[in-house]
Amino acid sequence: MTAGSRRISLSSAPFYASLVVIFSLGLFTGTFWAINEYQAYQESISYIRSNYQKQYRDRLQEEIGGVMDFIQYKRSQTDILIENEIRQKVQTAYTTASHIYSQYKDEKSIDELRVMVLEILRPIRWNNERGYYFAGRMKDQVIDLFADDPYFEGKSRARFEKETGIDVIGDIIKIIEEKGAGLYRYNWAKPEYIGSSYQKVSFVKYFQPFDWFIGAGIYIDDMEKLIQEDVLAQVQKMHFGRDGEVFGFRYDGTIICNRDERLIGRSIKDLIGDKGEPFGEEMWKAGISSDHEDYVSYAVLRPAEGKVYQKLSYVKAFKEWGWVFVATMNMDEMEKAIVDETRTYIRIAFKNAFLFVLLFMVAVSLLLLIAYFYSLKIKQGISLFTNFFREAADSKVKIENTDLAFAEFEDLGNLANRMIDDRIQKEFLLHRDELRLDTLLRLGMMEKYSLQEKYDFIMQRIVQITRSEAGYLALVNTGQTRLSLCSLFSKNQHGEAAEQPCQLNDSRRVEDGGLPGNAVRQKKAIINNDCEGNDNGWIFPYQLQVRRHLDVPIYNNGRIVVVAGVCNNSSDYDNSDIRQMAMLLEGMWLHVLKTSSEIEMARLERQIMAVSLEERSKVGRDLHDDLGSHLSGVEMLAKVLQKKLEADAPDKARQLQRIRNLIQEAIEKTRRLARGLYPVHIIEQGLEAAIEELIVEVESLFYVECTLSFNSPKDAIDNNEATHIYYIIREAVFNAARHGKAKNIMITISKGAGHLSVTISDDGDGIAEAAQHQGMGLHTMKYRAKAIGASLSITPGEHGGTVVSLAGEGQG
Repeated sequence: MTAGSRRISLSSAPFYASLVVIFSLGLFTGTFWAINEYQAYQESISYIRSNYQKQYRDRLQEEIGGVMDFIQYKRSQTDILIENEIRQKVQTAYTTASHIYSQYKDEKSIDELRVMVLEILRPIRWNNERGYYFAGRMKDQVIDLFADDPYFEGKSRARFEKETGIDVIGDIIKIIEEKGAGLYRYNWAKPEYIGSSYQKVSFVKYFQPFDWFIGAGIYIDDMEKLIQEDVLAQVQKMHFGRDGEVFGFRYDGTIICNRDERLIGRSIKDLIGDKGEPFGEEMWKAGISSDHEDYVSYAVLRPAEGKVYQKLSYVKAFKEWGWVFVATMNMDEMEKAIVDETRTYIRIAFKNAFLFVLLFMVAVSLLLLIAYFYSLKIKQGISLFTNFFREAADSKVKIENTDLAFAEFEDLGNLANRMIDDRIQKEFLLHRDELRLDTLLRLGMMEKYSLQEKYDFIMQRIVQITRSEAGYLALVNTGQTRLSLCSLFSKNQHGEAAEQPCQLNDSRRVEDGGLPGNAVRQKKAIINNDCEGNDNGWIFPYQLQVRRHLDVPIYNNGRIVVVAGVCNNSSDYDNSDIRQMAMLLEGMWLHVLKTSSEIEMARLERQIMAVSLEERSKVGRDLHDDLGSHLSGVEMLAKVLQKKLEADAPDKARQLQRIRNLIQEAIEKTRRLARGLYPVHIIEQGLEAAIEELIVEVESLFYVECTLSFNSPKDAIDNNEATHIYYIIREAVFNAARHGKAKNIMITISKGAGHLSVTISDDGDGIAEAAQHQGMGLHTMKYRAKAIGASLSITPGEHGGTVVSLAGEGQG
């Protein structure tokens, strides 16, 4: 064989060249692919870790934030609760004393009446037996009642100050003399803690018939302890996610609340992880650090499962109480996601490498063709997924597996279709939540609707939210023995409300109450997704064939108050349906309680106003008929005596004239006072004339100029409405002259067909915002405005002063 015959032939050169190129491309491609896949894998794992870490941290911060917000909310309510409670207690004692006085003033002496009231108030207690009444005489400065420690009863002001070190009686007398009633804050020793003092706030009010100050008080730290106990009880029950929990400990490390009650009282420093790491001590250090918050991660072993779980905790301190709260949850979902991602990448890498080697060993002549063929298939699959993701935001079209050439694409297609299914399910759940919130918002705006209409509305929405055919709402009596059907709703084949033959508000025994009665007896929600019905084909209260049903009882103060049920969902009922119904029904019941409270409050306000008017009228009549008549008689006798002395003793006659002048001034003051209390001049002379007399009275008492603009047809304002308007104007004018130091006051009254407008404006110093909420006179003005169907507003004037406006339809 010659040398030329050992050379590579031209026909085989492309083959060898192709082999070299293919091997080179294979080597570089394989290396690049391996590095790229490894980097993508590392980035994916890093993204999974950072994403889950962020989700875990956000969730833990959210839970701790909820605890902090709850504590701040409870603490913000403390001052309001304390003030309202002691004001109400003192008002109750004041009303009791006033009632005893009015009932027996003609039969018993003042001292006997005092004793009667003392014996009534002495045993009254509240706030875990810490609340009590005290009372004393203003003029004598002596304590008559000290229910918590009778030792102080009968003690004088000086003796009381000497033994307690605090001039409590003097401070209270000062408050009474300045305002007639008010809050008093001081430090006082508790009987069981002799030698120490605690902050206390009391409310005192003056009772003129007995020359008494009546008071009641409460310790600030008692309310704080109650709040702390409530917070611990709420945190004890908190859990979130699958296994998330919240617990707390003090700055000294003592655990004060935990779902595992065995840990309560132990030190947080004793908690250690699976590898012996003292994560409890790390939590304690994070809580007492300068930042008072940090994240702590650790591993724990669950003996029951024999597995080690990674956990993440968020620690944050509540410095005012010296407490630290910790929210913790497992990170097993992150570890599972990482393991799944690793397996997926390894599986894909091995499959692609095997495919690459197999294709490489196939005949070189077919390699390009096969590569081109599969490249087209890959391109087709990628294009299919690209179009899918472009349209996924606006449509819910799924991928057909028949259009996919590779198993990986089929898996991705299944995942994509599952994503669409999850999205549809989440949108459905979100729609149910939105519908529930919309229902509660609409319920809050249905003030003019009756309770029956509200019950029907709630029932219709429950049926809609649970996708049921029918539903009912039943109320349960206090004894849990009888129930009344208050709403029954069902849809016909067109989806419209159908008439129901069952009679509403028909009370029956729980034993005969059908499905709602069964829920009351079992005291829990009942789900039955395989119901065959009874012999009649229907179950009370439904008048249709029941295939599946759900019945949910709602508790209030430990007893069932309402039961709601739905039936015949197209799919099985589950716990999410119970949750939706329970939250909606609880919101409805709170709305019902709020509406009932508002109605009762309005009734009590009207009753108090009527009693006040009667008392004022009675005092006014007594002043006008008795005292005024006596003074007029004395003035007449003085006049006769003066005429007799004018000739014999002119000097004495002139002195007697001065006495007559003083008597006439007393008569005029008595008449003015009687007019302020008993509005007979309003009824006899009309509102305009009464206000003109009021202007004369104010201008004579203060350095102020008043003007009146009265625009109302005759008899357009009836006596009742005129009386309320007069007293509102009187209170506003005297406030402006006495407290606002006004120089000019403008009164405008306009009454037409269907509208009433009253404005009192002045150029004084204005009224403080706190006084708008605390003054008894301002509260009375608002009550009177409400009594005539109007609204009262108090605003600063454009150029200073105060503007009091009364607007509404009125009663005329």
